[in-house]
Amino acid sequence: MCENYHGANYELAKAEADKVDEKIIEALRDGHSFRVEAGAGSGKTYSLNRVIEWIQENMWSKYSRKKQNVVCITYTNAAVEVITERLSKDSFIIPSTIHSFAWNAIKQYQSYLVDVVTTDPDFLPDESDFFKVNEVTYTLGHRYKENGVRYLYHDDVLKLFCKLLDNAKFRRVFSDKYPLILIDEYQDSYKPIIERFIKYFIAEKKSPQFAFFGDAWQTIYQSNKACGIIEHKNLEVIKKGANFRSSPRIVQLLNDIRPDLPQTSAIDNFQGEVVVITCEDYDGERRTDRNFQGELPPEELKIRLNKIFEEIKQNTADSDTLKILMITHKVLAAQQGYERLLSIINDGLRDKEDPFLLFFMDTVEPIYHALETLNMQLLFDTLGIKRYPITKKSEKEKWKIFQEKLREAREKRAIDVIEVINETKLIPFPPKLDGWYHLYRNAPGTIYSSNASIQAFLELDYTQFISAIEFLYPEALFSTEHGVKGEEYDNVIFVISRGWNMYQFETYAPMITGKASIPSGKQISFERNRNLFYVCCSRPRKRLFFFVTIPIDQTFKEFLMELVGKENYYTYSQWIMNKKISQKSNEK
Repeated sequence: MCENYHGANYELAKAEADKVDEKIIEALRDGHSFRVEAGAGSGKTYSLNRVIEWIQENMWSKYSRKKQNVVCITYTNAAVEVITERLSKDSFIIPSTIHSFAWNAIKQYQSYLVDVVTTDPDFLPDESDFFKVNEVTYTLGHRYKENGVRYLYHDDVLKLFCKLLDNAKFRRVFSDKYPLILIDEYQDSYKPIIERFIKYFIAEKKSPQFAFFGDAWQTIYQSNKACGIIEHKNLEVIKKGANFRSSPRIVQLLNDIRPDLPQTSAIDNFQGEVVVITCEDYDGERRTDRNFQGELPPEELKIRLNKIFEEIKQNTADSDTLKILMITHKVLAAQQGYERLLSIINDGLRDKEDPFLLFFMDTVEPIYHALETLNMQLLFDTLGIKRYPITKKSEKEKWKIFQEKLREAREKRAIDVIEVINETKLIPFPPKLDGWYHLYRNAPGTIYSSNASIQAFLELDYTQFISAIEFLYPEALFSTEHGVKGEEYDNVIFVISRGWNMYQFETYAPMITGKASIPSGKQISFERNRNLFYVCCSRPRKRLFFFVTIPIDQTFKEFLMELVGKENYYTYSQWIMNKKISQKSNEK
């Protein structure tokens, strides 16, 4: 935590964090179920790791003797791997995602599972054969039946786990096996499971003991039935109020937004900066199309955003990281030049699942850059070979011609790139793509997605793919506002714009501090906007720039001015002409 800074602020924050960790250990020792409410940057993961270490050192004889396991449920496989590395090989602590944990808990009850999946319409397979189901198993793919085996989709596992939790006999076996369950990022947990944990165990003060670590205000994923805040009279609440990420000025803003969880900044060497830059000075026509009402024209937005970016980069440390947060992939696509590609493959872009995109991203572009920069190691790695592939003059000439043709094709269409690859035969072309290529040649009207034929898709400008690929890299300048949860950067430009009717920060943000009241029936909408606003504001370490591209009414204006101070509220023209960003010299 905050390994570089050890001044007065750090010592205060560290002392507060240590007190919280002591409370957590005390609750564990006393057998109480509890919830650690840890604001952004508070060192939640650090606390969880300390808990795991304490359990390993102090609970071995209690649990291992009875062949019981402590489970640590995390949100991602990557987090599972990190925790696993910290454990001994024979540890009684099991790190797991909720899907893996649920499946391991229920997979032995085959007769029950077979009965449910063959009688409940909710579990009907997408694909099936005539064989009678005699086994149920779990796959990451889609739901189907083959040779008497029913393969479950991952969400099926959670639903079946809930069904078994409703069975008293199963609960007895379950609690005997798992006396303590730790849940990281609790707010994103599957709500029906959490409801059953509360009903059957916490409310009844029965084993298992639960330890929830998370932050209710970072509940930003709406599609997975996330539980959000967990509350019950039998659940002890432990608040963690330190912040080891952000400068004092940014922490002050977070405290203004969220006074019930005040934080102490651990940063001593930099005060930080928070600025609002509006487009109230723009007097041209604004957009009138659906979801973009009142937004700047795309080209004007691009010009202004690029200028702000340049000014920040010129006046901050060379080593500083900078991220631009925009509301949706659609807004990003318009900004970056891959709007048509997004409209065709949509989730395939977001989830990196489209086979052509993957081929261009993982094979074509790395090989092109390897040839352009003479990086032979990258070429070998991409091709998956160990020997030098260019041993003859004739082979060298082939690669040179390929490089030149590929350079030209990249400025044309996706199909032109594919034609070069097929013509030169220096890069292996995946069979699945080859099938689509032949359809392009023989049946171009074949539907590739719900929005386009294979012809329309492959005749896109290849620059659309290049732009999308640049966005998908972890070090990309731009990100969606949802995509940065858990991340941190030195400087953040938070773009408040149009593009998704689920979010209207200009309407809901003032409600956070009481500048506007929450209308009846709008609590869910308010929390959705509040949480994403908070997540975006809590990403920077040093500086936060609000860039507001939409019209601003008086209520929103007053809210922003109170948040940042009148002296830090600028129109775009004012900021460009007059504002000096806090200089590198201010940093020790």
